[in-house]
Amino acid sequence: MNRTMWILLVLITALSIATIWRDQQGLPAPSHTLCKESLVAQIFTGVCTLRLKAETAPS
Repeated sequence: MNRTMWILLVLITALSIATIWRDQQGLPAPSHTLCKESLVAQIFTGVCTLRLKAETAPS
């Protein structure tokens, strides 16, 4: 494998470990996941339509 593949493998592994750790610790999901819009759309428009009516903290 070349250098680029190793870098991608390390980044994917780190992201996977961080996600599993967050789930195991019972930490809340990131606030941008409460919105129907994608993160990119939220960045450019600033609009956040909540997925659930019970949630009260948009990003």
